[in-house]
Amino acid sequence: MPTSAGSAHRLILILSSERSGSTLTRVLLGQHSQIIAPQEMFLMRYPDYATWRREKSVASESLVELFDLIGSPRTIEELDETLGQMSTPAAYEWLLDQLPPGSRLLDKTPAYANDGDSLRRSRPLEPFYIWLIRHPLGVIESHVRIKREARAGSGGWVGLRRRIRDNIVRMAAAPQGGMTALARQREIKWVVQQTTIREYLATVDAKDKMVVRFEDLVRDPSPVVSRLCEGLGLSQEDGMLNVIGERRTMNTSLGDPNFHKHDKVDPVTAEGWRQVFSEDNLTLETRRLMERIGVAT
Repeated sequence: MPTSAGSAHRLILILSSERSGSTLTRVLLGQHSQIIAPQEMFLMRYPDYATWRREKSVASESLVELFDLIGSPRTIEELDETLGQMSTPAAYEWLLDQLPPGSRLLDKTPAYANDGDSLRRSRPLEPFYIWLIRHPLGVIESHVRIKREARAGSGGWVGLRRRIRDNIVRMAAAPQGGMTALARQREIKWVVQQTTIREYLATVDAKDKMVVRFEDLVRDPSPVVSRLCEGLGLSQEDGMLNVIGERRTMNTSLGDPNFHKHDKVDPVTAEGWRQVFSEDNLTLETRRLMERIGVAT
C-alpha cells in the first residue's frame, strides 16, 4: 500500500461524530477529479465482506455507486462473486486497484468512531485520516432538531401524541438548559467517539492525518479545502466549492437526510446552537475533552 500523501490509489477516511459536516466534506472533496467519494460505506466496521453484506446490506448501494462514479458499472451480485470471501483489508485493496490512475477513494462513515476495532482495521491500508470536529452542542442541537422535525411531520393521532410528549420533555428539561435525555445521550456519544478517534490518531504519523474544524469549514470553505488538498498531495480544483452537483440526492441511511435542502455552505450553522444551549450545561468530562482537543468555547 502507498505510504505518502501524494501516492496514487490511496484511501481517505473521514473520522467524525454524526452531524459534524462529514457529508458536506465528502461532497466538497468528491468534486475533485481524482477523488472518488460514494455515500457511507460502513465496510471498515466489519471483519470481512460477507459479514458486511449480511449485517449492513443497505450499504451495498454505496459500493454500486462507487463503480458508477468511476465509469465501470457493476451489480452487487457481480461484486459479491468477487469479494465474497475476502477480509475487509483485502476488499479495500481490491477496490483501490479498480480506481483510475492517480485516484483516491474517500470513505466517510461516522460509525467508524464508535469503536477502536474499526480504526485499527484500517491501519494496514495506511489511509490519510481527516479528523472532522464539531462543537458538541452543534452536534447535539442538530441531532435533536432532526428528531423533533421528524416527529412533527408525523400525521394523525400518533403525530399529535409525539408532539405533545416532546413539548412536555422540553419543559421538564428547561432547568437543565434544555438538555433532554436525548441531548445527554448525544453528548455521551460525542465524548466516546472523539476519545476513540483521539486515542487512535495519537498512534498515526503526523503526515498521515489532519484535523478540520467544522466551524472553520462552514465559515470559509476555501482555505480548508485548499489545506486538505495539500495534505492529500493534490491541487485544488475550481469546482470543489460548488456543492450543487448531480449527486445531491442520497439514501438517508447513508448520509445527511437534510443535505438536499441546502444549496450553499451556511456559516450560520457554526454557532446556531447558541440560540438553544449553553456550554454551562455540558458535563465537566465533556468540557475537559473540548479543551484537550482544542474545541473553541
